Amino acid sequence: MMITSPSNRRLAGRILIWLGVLAWAPFIYLAGNGQQVSIFPFLGAHLAGVLGGVWLRASADRMEGLDQQHARHGKWRRLLSRVMIYLGVLAWAPYFYLEKIVGLDVQIGPFLAAHLTGVLGGVALRASLEFERFNSSK
Repeated sequence: MMITSPSNRRLAGRILIWLGVLAWAPFIYLAGNGQQVSIFPFLGAHLAGVLGGVWLRASADRMEGLDQQHARHGKWRRLLSRVMIYLGVLAWAPYFYLEKIVGLDVQIGPFLAAHLTGVLGGVALRASLEFERFNSSK
């Protein structure tokens, strides 16, 4: 099935992003009940959903020519939001280095907090641009 219209791509992207985020719900439930679960299937589902959804939304913007409009409007906020999101994702690099390479048993909390702060802050900043664009088109 091909998703050809920009609005359908944007909707499919939004659904994929939410499915990717909600992929953690069963992991949190199982881990909260004391069961030993591997993080990797949930991480794979999370990354597939979020990255696939972001790609679909970006392709919808390209189809509508909004990527060119975005280049002029809110350029610095877009850049800052992208940097915040990348730094939030990169917060996992030292965790995996310490946990998998060095072999230390480190607490996940500080890395999760840094990840969520960067990603959610960057998404909120990006959403402010989308909100302005949506309101200015009316």
